[in-house]
Amino acid sequence: MNEYFVPLALDSYFRGNATELEFCEKIKAGGNHLTAATASGYLLHRNGMRLRRKELSGVYTDFKRLAESERRPKLGSDESKPEREMPPPPEGGLIVKAYCSYLRPNSAGNYERAKTFYYKNNPDRWAVESQSDMLWLTKEERESLVPSNASVGHTFEAPLPIQERFFSTIGIDFMEGSVSSLPLRDSTMTLTVTSNDKGIRMKLEGSGQMGKPMDEQSNAESHSRGCEILVIGDLHVDEEGKFDRFNLAGVGRAWGNKRKNTQRIIGVEGSSWLYGIACEIVTPQTPADHIPPYNLLHYNGSGKSYFPKR
Repeated sequence: MNEYFVPLALDSYFRGNATELEFCEKIKAGGNHLTAATASGYLLHRNGMRLRRKELSGVYTDFKRLAESERRPKLGSDESKPEREMPPPPEGGLIVKAYCSYLRPNSAGNYERAKTFYYKNNPDRWAVESQSDMLWLTKEERESLVPSNASVGHTFEAPLPIQERFFSTIGIDFMEGSVSSLPLRDSTMTLTVTSNDKGIRMKLEGSGQMGKPMDEQSNAESHSRGCEILVIGDLHVDEEGKFDRFNLAGVGRAWGNKRKNTQRIIGVEGSSWLYGIACEIVTPQTPADHIPPYNLLHYNGSGKSYFPKR
């Protein structure tokens, strides 16, 4: 049955040119929901759609009943530009993909992924997935992380704009999905050259404190958020000066009065909770790797520019 379904995640704020927009409107693609349709634009299922066998079996049955002309796309050419274009990655820059999950301590004294459930009191519950986001650096920012002194033991601090973007956007707990950045209160990000054979290998150590400090007053405030995190990383620059490794991991603690909707859906308990992040460089790149960071997009709620204004 899987051969008949092609999963597609669509940002309904960027729905393409006139022809693509017409297709999206035809299949009612917009907002936070799932829909099933043929390549020709025939709507098969929308209300209450879930990626479960009992829904997909009915969609599959309906699809098989359709004539071939109603299944296949009606191809044409449309060179018009979208009304709102997706921002491209900075030319010559760096793309890093970040993942976030809830954590818990284990019996060995380490941390492991915490298995939390959506709607945990529901018999039809399912486990919370890790969330992902992107970090974009410009060409100049990427070059600023390559030391001019590559002697083993050389230590330097990452530029503050990079620290601020890293900790405020992907160093935070973004397990809610579509999470706006948090103001950076304090941070450090130190890089140390550990090897200069066939490129430059560096160890990264850092910490960040974001959002509201943890106290009873801020935890009681509506929509208050805060967190702190420790990170460590292993970076490598090849002999041409390009990053081919950007591995980072971090363990953080978050707090605050999370949105009532999130408490209802995920059920995070306690005045604070553990989360972890993991990052990797995106190479080689696919079209999906060019999805912009959430906090670069116009609909994020922070009101803050992603890149420093020149």
